[in-house]
Amino acid sequence: MAALSVAAILTTSGCRGGDVRGGAGGASPSSEKATCTKVLSAPARAAMERIAGIAAPAKATYLGDPQGAADGLVAQYDAATASEYDYEEFCGVHRGEAGVPAARVRFSLAEEAPEGEAARIFKRYRMGKAALAGVKVSVLYFECSSTTFSLGAGATVLVRGEFRATNEPSESEDAAREDTLRVVYEASSALSGLLDCESHAGLPSSFTMPAEV
Repeated sequence: MAALSVAAILTTSGCRGGDVRGGAGGASPSSEKATCTKVLSAPARAAMERIAGIAAPAKATYLGDPQGAADGLVAQYDAATASEYDYEEFCGVHRGEAGVPAARVRFSLAEEAPEGEAARIFKRYRMGKAALAGVKVSVLYFECSSTTFSLGAGATVLVRGEFRATNEPSESEDAAREDTLRVVYEASSALSGLLDCESHAGLPSSFTMPAEV
């Protein structure tokens, strides 16, 4: 198994689509358009905004296309072009209307999960295939078995989810690690639904801070 690629974690990119803070939190993906405020619960959005440093009266605008991210991963796999460095943007939160996201989640397909000692910015937790939480970056690997892949024939793929904020958070390290891991868990849980992964991709049904490895 591979060691954690810090270069992959430290890369940045933008987001697409948008909705302003509000709407039903924690809703499961459905036939309706899966917007960021529908697939992320109110607690997850609050965690995202804390890490991003967006507090009232500032407006948080969510930009992203969760269904588009899921479709992009399927297209990558079916075309045999998948790479851990070829990210699909899921959701980002912006301070105001647009610009560079203050924090966002993205996904890619990976060949293997990291094991062994994590980089110093992370602590490792028991969730999915591997979970590493830092104060402004968290990474979660989970395995998805679904007939959505391989043109309907089905396949098992390893998905890498990453949450990243632009600036250092103002809260304590422990609180920040919990917030970053909560966000990447909820986004991963939503993505597993959009991909129709078997057994919820081995992820817990709800978030509680897992035990440290």
